[in-house]
Amino acid sequence: MKDFNFKKYGDELLFALAIGVLAVLVFLWLNRMPRTAEPRIVFTQWWQEGPEKETLAALVEEFERLHGDIKIVLNTRPYEDLRLDLFNPAHIAETQASFGDLIALDPLWVGGLLERGVIEPTEKTGEALLSFINVLYYNIDVLKDAGFSIPPKNRGEFLTQARAVTLLSDGSAENKRWALALGMNNSRGIYDDLYPWIWAAGAQLLRDGIPNVNSRPVIESLSFFASLNTESLIAPGAFSADSEKKLEDFISGRAVFVIAPAREIRHVRQRMGDEAFGITSIPLPDNYVGRTFFASAGWTVGVHSGSGQKEAARLFADFLAARADFLLDRARALPQTVFSPHAPDPFYSKVWDISLAGEAAQDFSGLSGVYELEEIFREELTALFEGQAPPAAAAEAIQKRWEAQLVTH
Repeated sequence: MKDFNFKKYGDELLFALAIGVLAVLVFLWLNRMPRTAEPRIVFTQWWQEGPEKETLAALVEEFERLHGDIKIVLNTRPYEDLRLDLFNPAHIAETQASFGDLIALDPLWVGGLLERGVIEPTEKTGEALLSFINVLYYNIDVLKDAGFSIPPKNRGEFLTQARAVTLLSDGSAENKRWALALGMNNSRGIYDDLYPWIWAAGAQLLRDGIPNVNSRPVIESLSFFASLNTESLIAPGAFSADSEKKLEDFISGRAVFVIAPAREIRHVRQRMGDEAFGITSIPLPDNYVGRTFFASAGWTVGVHSGSGQKEAARLFADFLAARADFLLDRARALPQTVFSPHAPDPFYSKVWDISLAGEAAQDFSGLSGVYELEEIFREELTALFEGQAPPAAAAEAIQKRWEAQLVTH
């Protein structure tokens, strides 16, 4: 065997060795670099604005562990800004960059967005992942000071207590107190603050898509609100305040009653403590014994029609639906179809009892033009408050305008 000629082949060996080492280093370097997973799904939502900011982050982390090839990016938008953008006609044909691939929706938006082609129609489009029923919050201490140990069960008791609590004010502007806080200056103002009184009376505003406003229960409800307004029992700025302002009026003691979703229990108890407030159902008409409906605020999702990653977006939507219980625990809310008493927490047990006593109002489920109808109601309610029309005339005006509006849809 001949001796190896290192002098002849040494340079080639050293070069090959250097190339091998370089290849290993490049491989290690590339594997240490952060990789961008594909596809990249942008989820536009408002959930992250709430007190449980880690909720979606935890779900995203779990989903990405299960689907290592999909990256979820959260795009947080304020609720009202998102709604206005979604219903802006100029945005119907916008690209994926406008809203991403998956969009958090109020179930009331679904009908209009499907009509406009903003979201994709799927088998589960519009199904609520969460639903929060509306309840009446009341200030326990103020009611006690006014001589009441329990909250009002009907409108007569509500008026009696409302008049009494306003008399507790010492006359100074800074200590002035009102009975009821309203927040009409947002897209759910009428839905959350006025419709619940009508639904509590067992009335339906729409029957099979046909307006039913010009009816005795609605007229009586408008008369009740006219009385509250005439006697200055409603906190000032009702038509300029939003949901956050009205809730702050209640928490600060400026107003003794407020209607808000059950999901706000967590926020209110953080600010007021468990002993300072209570919740109850919306007061009924006096001597009413029929069935009642309750308003609800929900959270669902829709796949953006402009998305280039629709299949992956649907996969994440299905994952969220399957993890609705996790969202439920974090929100301390009630789901749309399967209720839970949340014992032993007394607040959520009370929500459970309220839910058993009625059923969710479905007047506007899947309907287009919901907010246009609400704006008409707001305008006629303003006229009622300003003394331009009695309750019966206001109901008739809403009826006619709703009929004309629905014809266009």
